[in-house]
Amino acid sequence: MFQPLPSRRITRLLGSLIASTCVALGTASANEIELSPCRIDAGFAQTTAKAECGSFNVPENPAEPDGKQIALRIAVIPALAVEPLPDPLVFFAGGPGQGAVDSYLSMRSAFSAIRRKRDILLVDQRGTGESNQLPCNAVTDAQPADYNLELAVAETTRCLDELPGDPRFYTTSVAVDDLDRVRAAMGYDTLNLWGGSYGTRVALHYLKQYPEHVRSVIIDGVIAADQLLGPDLGIAAEKSLQALFARCAEDASCADTHGDLDAKFRGLMQSLEAEPVTVQLPHPRTGEMIDQHLSDGELMGIVRLASYQPLMRALLPIMLTEASEGRYTMMAANAAMLNESFPDLLAMGMHNAVVCSEDAPFFDDGYLAAEREASYMGEFQYQYLKATCEVWPAGTVHDGFNDPVESDKPVLLLSGEFDPVTPPGNAERAMQTLTSAKHIVAPQQGHIISSLGCVPDLLGQFVAEADVSNLDSTCVERLRGMPIFTSPTGPTP
Repeated sequence: MFQPLPSRRITRLLGSLIASTCVALGTASANEIELSPCRIDAGFAQTTAKAECGSFNVPENPAEPDGKQIALRIAVIPALAVEPLPDPLVFFAGGPGQGAVDSYLSMRSAFSAIRRKRDILLVDQRGTGESNQLPCNAVTDAQPADYNLELAVAETTRCLDELPGDPRFYTTSVAVDDLDRVRAAMGYDTLNLWGGSYGTRVALHYLKQYPEHVRSVIIDGVIAADQLLGPDLGIAAEKSLQALFARCAEDASCADTHGDLDAKFRGLMQSLEAEPVTVQLPHPRTGEMIDQHLSDGELMGIVRLASYQPLMRALLPIMLTEASEGRYTMMAANAAMLNESFPDLLAMGMHNAVVCSEDAPFFDDGYLAAEREASYMGEFQYQYLKATCEVWPAGTVHDGFNDPVESDKPVLLLSGEFDPVTPPGNAERAMQTLTSAKHIVAPQQGHIISSLGCVPDLLGQFVAEADVSNLDSTCVERLRGMPIFTSPTGPTP
């Protein structure tokens, strides 16, 4: 899950943190939706996949079925089996604000075992991807150091005026109702669900609203139904970063190379806040020389995102060491890559529609205030989110939306030990009311573990059996973090 941070394009990226319709070949005659072969791609990811696609219209305002219609995009990745099983796996993307189709392509190795016998159903949630996306593109030329709450409110107001839809109807509650319409139109009786990050909220809410149509659930990077997005994000990010620093301190080679990483990081934050730097370097895509601005805002965003996945966590200490000694090229290059690769990753209008309806109305400024202030993200992110939601209209939310999900359906919960946004305690909280559940924690890992090591095989076994009792997760316990880089070329041999 992403939440906004005060930093130009990185603000849109982090905020932090899903019709067209299609099915497997040979099944179109059983559906109400006209299907045709297609190829999906994720743009910057340079990867594609064969699918079958169509379109499915739903009313933007569910209370006005004959009013404005929006087209939901769906792509079904066909199973490898000639006769797939009748209950597909549905993929819920994160964010909030990511589209399922684009997100799936970077995650598809996680579902290799499942796809042997089951289709993968991708639905770009309304407001994301190609389902009437609600973007909020920043237009200010202000530098990150100059970003403030007044400017945030002005940009939010401008975004509202330019949205191609009414944000009151782009919430999780409306999205799960959309999915059940798609399920019925495609002739599916039951579904298997996979949700990552914010997608875990969607999966759990669909389970709550439509339990009779759920066969099994996998949630990776969990947020429990009775948890709020926003107040504790900086705290989780700080704990993840400190775990990385502690791991380096416990390794002689890493400690000798990098010294006191926390002191380096704090000093770098202070120096870049006082005096941002500009680094000239080749553009990551075109190779043309560019001037990359680097302030404490960019540094905050890079550090937070680097904490999410193994390679970037391994690189972060050398980036901090280099920058603390006045060599900013590695850090600036990462800022440039983020700006190049991810400016359109999140549909921030949809993101705001979710958070400002489902989370912000319940914020308590005193809750975790001291811990939040002590984190490297501080109070600004939380206050930024509050300011945004003060001008954003609240939308449709089901009764009991924030109540814990009580279910006896089989649920597999996954966590990375050092997840910077959805730590393992979230899954433990969600499990309290799930009577047929198992929680697997991957040691030294970050956000989303479904693609790592033996986990795809465990997912395949779980969905095949719809039962957690036979899952042996000892193979996951052998996972370890990637060796930390002690030079720009790699870790110590």
